[in-house]
Amino acid sequence: MTSDRPDVASARATRHTEEVGDGVEGSFLRCLLFSPVSPPDPRNGDSQYTEDLVRVPPDRVEYVRYTDALDSGEIEWGPSLRALRTWRSPFSRLPAATVRAALHLGRRLGLLLEDPVRWLRINGGFDLVHVQCMPVRFLGPRPPVLLSDSAGTFWYWSAGRGIAESRVLRLLRREHVVARLVGYLHPTANPAGDGLIFFIQAGVSLAARIGINASSAVICAPGVPSAHREPFSDGRTLLFVGRDFTLKGGPDALRVFERVRTQIPDARLIVAGPERPPTVPEGVEWLGPLARETLYDQVYPRADAFLYPTRFDCAPFVVQEALANGLPILAPRIMGMPDLVRHAQTGYLFEPGNIEEAASAAVELLQNPNKLTAMRAAARADFEQRFSIPHRNEVLGAVYRSLVR
Repeated sequence: MTSDRPDVASARATRHTEEVGDGVEGSFLRCLLFSPVSPPDPRNGDSQYTEDLVRVPPDRVEYVRYTDALDSGEIEWGPSLRALRTWRSPFSRLPAATVRAALHLGRRLGLLLEDPVRWLRINGGFDLVHVQCMPVRFLGPRPPVLLSDSAGTFWYWSAGRGIAESRVLRLLRREHVVARLVGYLHPTANPAGDGLIFFIQAGVSLAARIGINASSAVICAPGVPSAHREPFSDGRTLLFVGRDFTLKGGPDALRVFERVRTQIPDARLIVAGPERPPTVPEGVEWLGPLARETLYDQVYPRADAFLYPTRFDCAPFVVQEALANGLPILAPRIMGMPDLVRHAQTGYLFEPGNIEEAASAAVELLQNPNKLTAMRAAARADFEQRFSIPHRNEVLGAVYRSLVR
């Protein structure tokens, strides 16, 4: 890394301020987006969140992805940081390199969560930093930091990774203590930044279970695009979307559909996301993996209701996308689903694994055109109020500007 990069970044930031002025309300905010980018990070909902923010940012906000900031020298991170040799944690006389090694050992021994801490130094001129889901320790001066999370850390390790909930709670509580001692921010275990956002209300209650008061957190959904075209469904089509067929409840969706067909013989189920198996049940149209644009243009408009008997999820994009397209949701009453679906208004929540209850709700919708029409309209309206990109940008932009005043 060349020694003049911080000066270049500082000059860029100075020119930026001179061009737009220094008043908060009227100026651009330059925001370092320390959020997963695919690649190099896995392709998942967090990296999709990053893409959507960069594609349609809040008004007068300029995002810089952490990968671009690394390339430009505006940030540096990792074990090569010189500061790791001399920096000391607030309650330890040990060098940071030793602390980092101890944290790594604790994770390998199962004493802490496996999420690694990112050690970060900021060289460039940023007005604020938005950290999504990644634990981070800042070395040296930093601007205000907004932490955001889907509230899924607890569910990821319990439902997603099969660890007992009691043990996950113990790990998160221990992570909370260690994070405070070492001085790193953790969106779930130590949300001690300058601002905190959860995608859904469940994040606040989950924080309370860990022993953290997150009552001041702002609820701001990640935001998904609006419908691309008007629906052209036939009044008898269910839709399932999910790459991980088993984890997202695909086998239960097939069982639900099987019971629906006993009462509505010409009902159909569209399956998008997972690879096509050798044989497909009668009445099922298996589309396999599809791009998001294809889902919006050719799949969501063909469906009448969204069948999603997931076994693990917190604030899934596909549910919000279905609402954007006016699809009532049929989902289990678990994790983040009650925060996304207004029962009997924008869909139906059923007990996990209750195939008969789910099938009954689907039949009631498909056999009652007036109810289906009303619920579709309610789903679209709720999407605009809570899950649309304009709503997200309004809330997020206000939070950003409150932090840099």
